[in-house]
Amino acid sequence: MKNKIISVALVLMLALSSVLVFSGCGDGEYPVEVANIKISSEPKNIVVLDASTADIIECIGYEVKMVGRSDEVNQKSLSAAPSVGSAQSPDINKIIDTGADLVFVNDSLSDESRAKLDENKINVVNIAVAGSQKQLETTYTTVGRILGGNTVGAAKGEEAYSKLISQMEDIKSKVTAVDNNAALNTVCYMYSVNGKLRLTTSGTYGDMLLGYTGCVNVAVNIDENKVEVNTLKVANPNYLFYSDEQTLQAIKDDSVLSGLSAIKDGKTLMISADEMNRQGLSAINTLNKMVGFIHPELAVKDSDNGSSDTSATEAVVKSVADDYKIKLDDDLSLAPDDENDNVKAMQQRLFDLGYIDDEENVTGYYGEVSKTAVSDFQSKNGLKDSGEADKETLAALFAENAKKK
Repeated sequence: MKNKIISVALVLMLALSSVLVFSGCGDGEYPVEVANIKISSEPKNIVVLDASTADIIECIGYEVKMVGRSDEVNQKSLSAAPSVGSAQSPDINKIIDTGADLVFVNDSLSDESRAKLDENKINVVNIAVAGSQKQLETTYTTVGRILGGNTVGAAKGEEAYSKLISQMEDIKSKVTAVDNNAALNTVCYMYSVNGKLRLTTSGTYGDMLLGYTGCVNVAVNIDENKVEVNTLKVANPNYLFYSDEQTLQAIKDDSVLSGLSAIKDGKTLMISADEMNRQGLSAINTLNKMVGFIHPELAVKDSDNGSSDTSATEAVVKSVADDYKIKLDDDLSLAPDDENDNVKAMQQRLFDLGYIDDEENVTGYYGEVSKTAVSDFQSKNGLKDSGEADKETLAALFAENAKKK
């Protein structure tokens, strides 16, 4: 029977054009029919060439079926599956040797590779990156059904999606807990397409991620993703995330965009396109990375699931403590009436950030001026307003992205 190469584009309505049939008898869970696709038995061995699809499969719990992956599927927790080459030009012989009965790919797969898979009767499913939260829910349910059946698989997909959203809600709740004014913060994500700057706009998956940081996406009311510099000038986001160094350079080269507060204050962070597009467990790491940059006190080095690749796991916020000749450790805290070099370093940092108005108050003695400045800093940066510089306050104070007064 001639093999069918199937492309499954999960958009708001699934657009499917081929019938996928696996041998075997149904047991109540199968056959599975998704649009005009019919799967007659449960896939046992799968090869995953697309990193975002791998993320979703792992999130649902079907990574145990993976017998191969592309080099782009670089999540640490999936490294046990052997590589079959690149997502664009995989080693077809390696795929055959795995005994795979289903291969998940993306649009980058070359025509030559598709032809070889067809010749070797290897069935292919292409799961498109979901463009919105609703589409993401559909993706999870559909992938679950394909790999686990109409009832069990669909339920696992729905449960995994709900858990993912719940984790994102928890992160947002932590933001609200440390910063009552979080909703006043604005943010945007910029990337480049064919050398032209683009924005993540309302209703997209990226917009969903930005929303869970607790900030408002300045492009929420923009219909087109092209960058209107004057609109951005008025919106003037507090934080700016960008996809790569070329994008950041294009922003800095623009006479209007270079004047944005986020650029002038250094409140910019690279979040790669891969990080923004992966829609499973890696999404939690990406969200933690963004939140950790905005709120240093919430920064984490590794998310609890520990599954994503190195680029997405660390929410690294550079400390400038060395510049002030102060050593931050778990035992260091400062309080009123303290008098030492650490207090002086703290005061200098508070002066540089605008919380102490007169540099003559940088004396090394922790008096009322310092207490008020620390209290103001804590309020501005979402910390408990105590006027005492505990280790959490000091860590936030000497973070590179500490908020100015």
